[in-house]
Amino acid sequence: MVIDRIENGYAVIENEGIMLDIPLSQLPDGVKEGDMLTFENGIYFRDELAAAEHREKISARLENLFKRK
Repeated sequence: MVIDRIENGYAVIENEGIMLDIPLSQLPDGVKEGDMLTFENGIYFRDELAAAEHREKISARLENLFKRK
């Protein structure tokens, strides 16, 4: 799941196409837009490995997009 945006004390999280509003108080301190999260045993954790993989995919897509033009 990825944090789409933060507004009014909530993180809007995209999880398999479903948007969820999660209070920031339930998330790790300092989360920001684009952070990837996992949910285990009722606790949200930052998923640094998934975030790095996600950034790589996005970067590759952008690179391919600009190469086509």
